[in-house]
Amino acid sequence: MEQSNEGVSTVAEHPVHKNATDESTIGEDTVARALLSYCCDGPDPVMHALLLGGIQAIVLWSLLAEYGARIVQSNHTSHSLPRTIHHAFIKGMEMKNQCQIKPSVQRLYDALVRWESRKEMLGFDATLGLQSDTVQDWVTAQHSMWVIAPGHPSWPYQLHDLPNTIGWSSPMCLWGQGSTEAMTRCAHPVAIVGSRQIDDYGRHMALQVGRLVSSLGHTVISGGALGADAFAHWGAVQYQESNESFSGSEIEPGSTIAVFAGGLNHIGPSSNQRLFERIKANHGALISELSPDSIPEARRFLLRNRIIAAMSQQIIVTQARTRSGALNTANWGANLLREVYAIPGDIEHPNNAGCNALIRDAKASIVTSMEDIAQICPKPHMSTTVAETESLEASTLHSIESRSSNGIDRGQASLTGSLAKKGTTDKKARSARVVPSHSRRDSSEASDRKLLAETNPMPSTLNEEQRHVLDFIRCHMLESKVATADNLLNQLNSRGRAVRLTPADIARILGSLEIVGLIEQNISGSLRIRDA
Repeated sequence: MEQSNEGVSTVAEHPVHKNATDESTIGEDTVARALLSYCCDGPDPVMHALLLGGIQAIVLWSLLAEYGARIVQSNHTSHSLPRTIHHAFIKGMEMKNQCQIKPSVQRLYDALVRWESRKEMLGFDATLGLQSDTVQDWVTAQHSMWVIAPGHPSWPYQLHDLPNTIGWSSPMCLWGQGSTEAMTRCAHPVAIVGSRQIDDYGRHMALQVGRLVSSLGHTVISGGALGADAFAHWGAVQYQESNESFSGSEIEPGSTIAVFAGGLNHIGPSSNQRLFERIKANHGALISELSPDSIPEARRFLLRNRIIAAMSQQIIVTQARTRSGALNTANWGANLLREVYAIPGDIEHPNNAGCNALIRDAKASIVTSMEDIAQICPKPHMSTTVAETESLEASTLHSIESRSSNGIDRGQASLTGSLAKKGTTDKKARSARVVPSHSRRDSSEASDRKLLAETNPMPSTLNEEQRHVLDFIRCHMLESKVATADNLLNQLNSRGRAVRLTPADIARILGSLEIVGLIEQNISGSLRIRDA
């Protein structure tokens, strides 16, 4: 078992779980970290100090499983602590430059009491072998998720900046669904965040920035929430799906990762369920540092934001109110020495107050066009060798030009400034052939609908279920009643259907209508027809 420079044990080699149903056994160190993560119930400075002090996760779990109950029943004296734990904690606190040893030892006792209480809630004997079927089933949620930890080939190296740069604990491990390769496929991921409550301008910007970042080959990272998060994810997914015929002669579209503030058995909102499935289907990932059944309580969201910020190289705030969690992500990013950018907006609209304040206070650089974003993003991920660069550039330009002529890739001219260049293509001629990236914003709403229409079915191609849903929402609006997913489900199932619909079915139908711009759902869950 190797150790890192910080004394934190790394994971013994084990198979990369490429999908959620992989039956491969999870390595013991990763299992120990998952169990300890459950006991901590979130990032814990005491656990961070212990690992920093050199104790291995397997050793710590074994000691907790064997002596935990005795420690709780003790009189809180240093003699009741296993020497390995006590010494590791003191060393870790010294490395963190926290020299108040006596109060800190009390914190260690208090933490051990909390962990023991959580350990008793596991539902199985904690002394079971880490490779046993019972433990493996618990860790992987019956093999519906993969789990990775530091040392795994798919562990994002950027997370090490949390302890190294700002002294915060990085995740003990990460649970995930989708592709583990998404975690490290891109060396320069870009976070796109914003408020849950956004207007058409915010939707347009989040969607377009997500598409542009994906078109440059970079991974889009966000929080999977309503509003800006969802549209940023959709932008990446839509670009991927519109370029499914990638043949190796173009920039490979970037995928997207959603980071959640609760366990993956409680991901939400339900209206984004279709989005989550599409993220996984397009080689992206859904991840959390919390065990599968952890509830996404309010306190967890701000701590979740540190992971979004740490995994990214750039953070772009598309639209945010003054009390938006997106500003918290921006602050994490600034402390982690990430590049933070904000898109300005109407100074009389509260939806833009957060971004405008970031720019005013010099906490973020201003973004004035899509071309700006292309310039701040790292160079595109190229899928060919240097010898093939010339043909790559020509084929990519042709692809951009043809898609732009159909209105699908409005704003993609900024790609040309980031393509690998060997001096063989005239820059002026190239830029003249592509639609400008800074199209007029006064027509942004109409352009958004056109973009969505070209990648999704329009009303003439809606199926019967989608038409029923639209009729249901329209009738409720005409009668000044509130339409929700729950009463929609009850209404449709009361019609004597042969097969009853489930909440997941409703989420799928609503998601398909929302992404084509026909309906919208506010933060309280009420549904309405767009522009009705």
